[in-house]
Amino acid sequence: MAARASSWLLGTSLALLGAIVANACSAGGDATSSGSGSGSGGTTSASGSSTTGAGGELDLDGGATGSGGLTPDGACASLSSEAELGLAPADIIVAVDTSGSMSEESDQVQQNLNTFASLITASGIDVHVILIADASVCIPSPLGSGACSGADELLPGYRHVVQTVNSTDGLQVILDTYPQWKSSLRPGATKTLAIVSDDDSDLDAASFTAALLALDPPTFQGFKFDAIVSSEGPGVCTACFFSCATCQSACCDKMQLCIPLSAAEGKVYKTLVAQTNGILGDLCTQDFGPTFQDMATGVVQSTTVSCVFDIPPAPDGGLIDPTKVNVSYTPGGGATQTIGYVPGGAAACGPSGGWYYDNAASPTQILLCPNTCAAVQGDPSGKIEVLFGCDTIEQPPE
Repeated sequence: MAARASSWLLGTSLALLGAIVANACSAGGDATSSGSGSGSGGTTSASGSSTTGAGGELDLDGGATGSGGLTPDGACASLSSEAELGLAPADIIVAVDTSGSMSEESDQVQQNLNTFASLITASGIDVHVILIADASVCIPSPLGSGACSGADELLPGYRHVVQTVNSTDGLQVILDTYPQWKSSLRPGATKTLAIVSDDDSDLDAASFTAALLALDPPTFQGFKFDAIVSSEGPGVCTACFFSCATCQSACCDKMQLCIPLSAAEGKVYKTLVAQTNGILGDLCTQDFGPTFQDMATGVVQSTTVSCVFDIPPAPDGGLIDPTKVNVSYTPGGGATQTIGYVPGGAAACGPSGGWYYDNAASPTQILLCPNTCAAVQGDPSGKIEVLFGCDTIEQPPE
């Protein structure tokens, strides 16, 4: 805060002055003839079966022998994997202004980030925290390694992108460093971005939102933005210079002649918080603990069904043919229906929904399109099942 104070005193002398933990479905783990395994956000139980006929039985590299992966009697030989209840993961990206006026505030981030992560973890949510700040910020155990000088990273739960964040470029730095932290993001995880700064952003809220979504629309759609920024600008402290004891603004340090605690009001950040129903904390209070607790609560309450399913391995070391995978959905009290496959991926998801692979060439996960995901999220008594062995049914073009 020394740099902030000295610049303000010079100016003054010249001018006289974004609970409900929702359940997530995620199929994964070891698939055996009977048993269960753990996956991302949940557990699954899988069973292999085959309906035999004349020369037809389950083929572990892709399905039943015979035309179209069907047994001669028309039944589908399949390995099925049913999703059980679990919690979606959470990915948190925090950028910290590490300019000269933010030394005390950076210390508060160090003190509170562990508590923040532990509150989320205690709710049963698997959290990844990405910190964007220079090497002066050092996160201790258990979230970080405790090693300083930029060596506190502890993957996979905590990534430190060692990068200077100046007074007004926090949003731009988040965008520019994306290649350095995108590997820590997980499909189906909620996304929360946060900034801690005593200044405002040069990049406006609309431009940041558009640029962020352009990086990867499915990943950042529905993101929340939290901020610990100044509620007022330094100008409010001018009138308090000669009557500091009666100053009403929290942004004026009454212990030091009402020196302002802010370089500027965080207007852009406040706009992003309002637009995404995020959490706003006032940097001027100089106590970040309650805000970090509110931010953790916000992450927990925004957790929804993940709509991501791990593909389990086939029994006995066999292979699952990705062209013979289907997804069925049974609504609570309703009839089972097949969800169509969308070959074009997330970008090709239309109003009728569907599902797609994380990587069509070498898939490891099944993801539901937004509209289908919303239907599943709204039906906690519904059931998702992944079936292996029949030719994949595609969603009709829209």
